[in-house]
Amino acid sequence: MIELKNIGDLKLWQFSKLYEEKNITHFVTDRKSFNEIDFNLSYSTSPDPLLVEVNRKQLTKTIGLDFEQLYIPRQVHKDHILKVDVSTNKDSLEETDALITNDTNVCIAVMSADCVPILLYDKKNQAVGAVHSGWKGTVAHILTKTLQAMQREFGTHGVDVVAAIGPSVCQASYEVGHEVADAVRKSFNNADVLLQLQENGKAKLDLWQANYIQLTSFGVKPENIAVANACTVIHNQHFFSARKGDIGRFAAGIRLLPR
Repeated sequence: MIELKNIGDLKLWQFSKLYEEKNITHFVTDRKSFNEIDFNLSYSTSPDPLLVEVNRKQLTKTIGLDFEQLYIPRQVHKDHILKVDVSTNKDSLEETDALITNDTNVCIAVMSADCVPILLYDKKNQAVGAVHSGWKGTVAHILTKTLQAMQREFGTHGVDVVAAIGPSVCQASYEVGHEVADAVRKSFNNADVLLQLQENGKAKLDLWQANYIQLTSFGVKPENIAVANACTVIHNQHFFSARKGDIGRFAAGIRLLPR
């Protein structure tokens, strides 16, 4: 489950499954701040980059960090994954769709407006990940590749991972064409459970289930997977949706706390 909380001057969503973990903090931003102003966090979609900077600074202040400690990649719907720490140059975040770290001095986050944001926490090795997975990232198995990168860098195993699948477009609101459906069939052996065929020959794609499958295939326990069950199209009053014509982006982030 995911719950809306008023924290400082912001409205932030949190997963109860991750909130139970005392060595991390996490958030999903609402599309509105506490005073009901659009809270867009994307430089690339905003006509006012200065406002985005103000919003990012407000976010970092709320979660107890300096502005420079927030790391958000410049996403391009590919499968590049980057390990970061407080010394990482932010110019290296170009064309990246997932971040991993074991540094308590940074907060990593991804942005979304229909694509799936996924937060990962390795309880044993104290490492975290943030993944942006649209349909291209999903069929490229970026989530699996991120978990594999965490395994290489930190020794992560599925049994130690708590994962949260954030607000994004749901199957009922996500009709795709033949090209996407064919890519899903090539990428997943059990594609029939992910595609709901329509009378017009198109299909409705279940991105939540596609990423859930990647988590369990890596060995993450079902009881350690939280799904927001919040559709950005249906719950558009809380989350930006490109399909609804929004230019804004909300963020999902996670940070290891100093011990």
